[in-house]
Formats: sequence, structure tokens, C-alpha cells
Amino acid sequence: MTTNSIVQPVGWGDDLLSNFQGIAFKNELATFVHAPEWQKAILDVTTVFHKCSSYAIDHILKTDEPSTLLLFLTAYNHYLASVRSVSAGHCLPTYPTGRATLESALYGWYLSADKDAALRWHNKPVNKDELKQWGNEFRFSSLTKKVSGIDKGLAAWAIYLHQVAIDFGAHPNKNALYSNMEHERGKDGSLAIKMVTLHPLNQFSIGTMKFTVETGMIAIRLFSLSFPDGLLTLNLAQDITRLANNLFHLQQITKFK
Repeated sequence: MTTNSIVQPVGWGDDLLSNFQGIAFKNELATFVHAPEWQKAILDVTTVFHKCSSYAIDHILKTDEPSTLLLFLTAYNHYLASVRSVSAGHCLPTYPTGRATLESALYGWYLSADKDAALRWHNKPVNKDELKQWGNEFRFSSLTKKVSGIDKGLAAWAIYLHQVAIDFGAHPNKNALYSNMEHERGKDGSLAIKMVTLHPLNQFSIGTMKFTVETGMIAIRLFSLSFPDGLLTLNLAQDITRLANNLFHLQQITKFK
């Protein structure tokens, strides 16, 4: 197989930013080559999520209230950002976008489940007491509690991943302060602190790939609850089962170094 070679513009890689971008892209290629099982898992989730995204686009002009559809499109956009980051080994920023994927999909589900919620969501009050009530309704914990009334396992999964995202930097958190820091000893025996912006393929980066796969899977599951017609026409039930089985198998065969 041959591909057109990329002709780099003059000066590319000579400055701090383009040098970083170039290394990140090479890391994406390395992930494709050296982590094919995880690349395939991410691709599989992306393919199913893309079907959901296409369904949303096709239906936007066919509904009077498109907020749910738009929120799932937003979730897909955030998910792709997570994929790009984690494939490049840029693990830390994967967690904020992963959190945004979860939250956008959860909001999308809620607005589909409560037809009056969209109007309340769009009309954020300014009165202090009303604003507090509004905030309580649209709090992440409130929405996952409503999900638990339908699927306790899905709600628990979403809560867990949301907390993982926060612990690894999606929100200022003490647990995330050193997640991209390493120490190394110099030739003279002195100890130096090093910031790792792009992680190699190791336990942390593979764990971040798993996190990304799972956020996409949850978003797809919430989409299927929001659009029963899409669940049937897109064969999402089969997809959801396959993705879960594949992830379980992948976790069994992955060897952390």
C-alpha cells in the first residue's frame, strides 16, 4: 500500500509549537502500529458513535426542539478530541474532554426523557432561589440519579468515569497534580523533576485509552435510551453488546509493562 507523503512546510518543527505538534502526530502513528488492539477498539466505538451522530444530523430539521440531538453531536465532538489526544499520548487533556462527553450525553438523555426540561434548561433564571433550584435539577448527580431509575449499572458507570476524569485533571484536584510529572536522576546523581506532556505507550496511556473507549460507550448507551427508533434502525443493541464484550476481552489480554 502506498500513500502520498506529507510535504512539511518550510520551518515546520523548527519552533516549539510545531515541534510538539509533529511529535504528537508521530505518536498517533505509533499508536496505530504498536497498539492495534486498542486502536481497533477506539475505531469500533467511533464507528458506532458516528452512526448516532449521523442520525442526529438527519433529524435536526425534523424536530421542533433539537437540543437533545445537538447535545449528542457535542458529545461526539468532545469524544473525537479525546481520541486524538490519547492516540498522541497527550493523556492529561483527554480527561476534561472525556468528562465533557459524559456530561453532554447525560444532558442530552435528560432533555429527551423530560420534554419540559429543555425549556427550563434554555431559560436559566436570574433570581437567586430559582437559580438554586435550576442548578439542583441540572446537576450531574441529579441526572445520574434519574438514570439509576432506569439502569442502575449505567448510572454507577457514569458516576465512576466522571470521578476518574476529575481525579486525573478534568477539574482542579490534588490527585491530578503529579499525574504528568516524573523524576529522573542526572549523571551527577542529582534529582530533577520532569513534566511529561506526551506519555509513551505504558500503563497510564493504555488506561487513558480504556477511559476514552468507555466514555464513548456510555454516550452511545444514553443515545439509545434517548432515541428508541435509532436503537432499532441503527442496530445499536447489537453494537452495544459487541463493544462491551470486546472491551472485556481486551482487558483480559492486555499486558501492562
